[in-house]
Amino acid sequence: PAVSNCMMVGDKRKFNVALITLKAKGATGELPGGDDLDGDALALAPDVTTISGAQKDATAIAAIQDALTRTNADGKCCPSNASKIQKFTILNRDFSSSTNELTPTLKTKRSVVEQMNAATIEKMYASKDIYVPCED
Repeated sequence: PAVSNCMMVGDKRKFNVALITLKAKGATGELPGGDDLDGDALALAPDVTTISGAQKDATAIAAIQDALTRTNADGKCCPSNASKIQKFTILNRDFSSSTNELTPTLKTKRSVVEQMNAATIEKMYASKDIYVPCED
């Protein structure tokens, strides 16, 4: 429930990775919001109130990793290993139409998101870790 958007990347790759955004105050779809967490995202970890804090907090990272592990284990969501997410990152801000990651009807512009986060995506594929911190 803390996740606002999750985009899986893996086309023509060895495995799938995920770009995750957390619910943020001020995020409307049109605007990305700020660094302050909002709603269910505030329950990720005690004393973590910002996205930048969650990106570094072991409890928050473990909560998201646990959710991914449970989803990967659900045969209805992931019927084969090819559909499982192997690594993830928490992005610095939510997707929005003002930053061109979403269409006016709030659909994800996959190619734009991939291009904007190319360095982070490559870092995930090169890393041995499950959680890979986002490139600034």
